[in-house]
Amino acid sequence: MNRIRTLAVACLIGAAGCGYPEVSPRTYELATALYSACNRRSEEHLEKVEALTEAARESGEITDRESQWIREIVEQARNGEWEPATLESRALLEDQARG
Repeated sequence: MNRIRTLAVACLIGAAGCGYPEVSPRTYELATALYSACNRRSEEHLEKVEALTEAARESGEITDRESQWIREIVEQARNGEWEPATLESRALLEDQARG
């Protein structure tokens, strides 16, 4: 069910021409690490990205909203939805190039 919801949200975002707005440089770094972790299907790297994301949020380097996007993708991967998580983290990165 989560996979269907995720794909539906991704389709709606794509159809609306929307995506992720511009993010901080730190969020971009975290999204790059997240993409790598998802692409490798590495639980260990997911944990590191999650910890770094929380530290960055607490220090004010990234916004709560940016942190939430990263956490949602991490959760997707943890649920075994590696491919959608990889695609979502890639979309976050690609949307920065379109900005």
